[in-house]
Amino acid sequence: MALTIVGVLAVLTVPILINNFQNRLFATQIKNFSAEIEQFAQDQLITHKTRDLYDTDFGEPSKLLTDGHFSIVKICTKDNSLKDCWKITAEGKDKVTYKTLNGSEDVAFVGRITVILKNGVMFNYAILASGEGIFGVDVNGNDKPNIAGRDLFAFLVNSKGHVRYYSPNSTHSYKVKNCKSLRNAPLHCYDALVDNNWKMDY
Repeated sequence: MALTIVGVLAVLTVPILINNFQNRLFATQIKNFSAEIEQFAQDQLITHKTRDLYDTDFGEPSKLLTDGHFSIVKICTKDNSLKDCWKITAEGKDKVTYKTLNGSEDVAFVGRITVILKNGVMFNYAILASGEGIFGVDVNGNDKPNIAGRDLFAFLVNSKGHVRYYSPNSTHSYKVKNCKSLRNAPLHCYDALVDNNWKMDY
């Protein structure tokens, strides 16, 4: 009887422990990646002797996303990034589906130059109309869970080379709510994660 109880408890708790470990790993990966991007941006300002990040290689995605700056194993152009890197428009067994935490498949994706790094991180980069840069990141590439707020995030980099909040004046609960449901959930999820000291409480 005792062994049966232990077995049932193990079946119930092991998946939870694995999930918690995975979430901590994902949080650490996006934390480290965004910190590396910010440091790289600051280095670019010094190298190019400018105060505006977009007078550096950050001003042109095709200059930024190169072997000279990253350990790249694959590059997808804007025209084929959604099919050959993110694979959301691929067909059959190659197709990858991204979801929000509430299960919606309505996660926003646009064609941007995408790279896959040797460590498995996949990300794209573009310059917004506001003049800021935006990174979309899947910390473990095409591997599951492919969920915004778990392995999929996005963050902004301003002209001074700092990673910044998408909605800096919003409450934590607002960010968590939008992380779970909106098309731009990856941005809100990043904010929520930073708010909570890199712990996934959502």
